[in-house]
Amino acid sequence: MKIHTNTQIKNEEILLEHVLPFWQEYDVDEFVFVDDGSTDSTVEVIKDFLGDEATILRRDDDFHHEGLCRSTLLEYSRESGADIVISIDSDELLSRSFVDKFDWIMDNALNYQLYVYQYNVVGSLSKIRQDPAYVNNYRDFIFPVQHTGKFDLTKREFHDPRTPPIDLPSVAIQDVGFIHLQAINLKYYALKSLWYKVLEYKEYGKTPEQINSYYDPVMNNLNFCEVDTPSHAIGDWAFDPSVYDKILEQRNYLEYIHKYGTPELYTFGQEYL
Repeated sequence: MKIHTNTQIKNEEILLEHVLPFWQEYDVDEFVFVDDGSTDSTVEVIKDFLGDEATILRRDDDFHHEGLCRSTLLEYSRESGADIVISIDSDELLSRSFVDKFDWIMDNALNYQLYVYQYNVVGSLSKIRQDPAYVNNYRDFIFPVQHTGKFDLTKREFHDPRTPPIDLPSVAIQDVGFIHLQAINLKYYALKSLWYKVLEYKEYGKTPEQINSYYDPVMNNLNFCEVDTPSHAIGDWAFDPSVYDKILEQRNYLEYIHKYGTPELYTFGQEYL
């Protein structure tokens, strides 16, 4: 069985230096990235950690369109004969339990559309979100290629679906999944989300009402109702939230928000402005 990961990247050198040591444990044949115009050392960091196991693609047209990037990744893996694609973002880890049961999960992924849990950690790896939008947070990020269709590139939405159609019966698997890191640093998570709001306001002409109706239920005014992360999900792992402070310095989210935003968009995270 040939297994690929698919990841979209842009200027992720700081984060990848801390994430890729975890990824090195994954029993995959090829880590496939599409570089959406990085200007830092992202590519060099990937090569340093993953060497010949990494393939880095580039798009020469229509940068910043998520659907095209994800489609480029999937079609490369399809043409390369991958049986399973794991769609994993640069701010995600496979859970400890996923790594431990990796072969069993891959065998089942050939016959089912698997839904595994996304553990959205808050403040540290030891707490996860359990506010209403995240209680039953199962995601289908594992693609059995033979039964996986193509991404729909006709809609061109700002937030494109991460999963194309999968023609198999669906099954939810408990106790394994993805660990999503971005809310491990609340200041980063709030400012990145506000930056997205302002970007849609400035570049896509959406109204504050349209934007808030999308983001605010997800952000829940930063009230995440966190509980202890199940021990099987993280084992003895640790991750330093201050990594995201360095990323904030690099990305200038706050400057962009102040320059182009409007107070109607600031419905959470005002303490970070």
